[in-house]
Amino acid sequence: MIQAYRNPGVSLNAPGTLTARLINGSMNASRATNVLNSLSPAARSAIGGSNALAAQYGSYMKNGALITPTASQANLLTVAESGGLANAAKTAGAMRGLGIVGSAGATLYGVANLSTYDSEKIANNPDKFASDLTGTAFNATLTAAMVAPNPVTVGLAVGTGVVYAGALVWENRENIADAWNTSTDWVGDKAEDLGKGIASGARRVGKFLNPFD
Repeated sequence: MIQAYRNPGVSLNAPGTLTARLINGSMNASRATNVLNSLSPAARSAIGGSNALAAQYGSYMKNGALITPTASQANLLTVAESGGLANAAKTAGAMRGLGIVGSAGATLYGVANLSTYDSEKIANNPDKFASDLTGTAFNATLTAAMVAPNPVTVGLAVGTGVVYAGALVWENRENIADAWNTSTDWVGDKAEDLGKGIASGARRVGKFLNPFD
């Protein structure tokens, strides 16, 4: 059976770890119990992260109480400091680890891309620069939140994500407007066709009910 790990003292989980938490037993997985029980405990820990290692190396004191995080809640820097990089990797698990590698890679790419900008390039395409800058900031804060989830890192990730989304919308506003106009035209045409069809059908029903009309 899946062993559940719960700790009401810690509420923040690393972004993108919902599936990992289902797999390693950090949250109620009643709907997926049959599938998950087919995996060995070692496989669940390897994929979703080790709750045991998180408790062993990631626990800390707060307000006089011992806080024992699950794998998705553990600060991997704390685990690495106490138990080494190997245990930090096992605590993260494959899914969280791949997420960190992906967001960190996107951050490095973003930094390299931003280094190609000069004042002239920024002036010629400020919207693109804004989306590249905010996108890099979002990936950087997302990486930090996945490595060390806490109110500050998660809050920064959410904030930069909102700003990045706004920059993307602004950069692509013309394409969005064109798509909106196309979709509204299509809906209008279909509504007009539907209205004509209903009117035609109503006339036919009327003739059937009153053939002398």
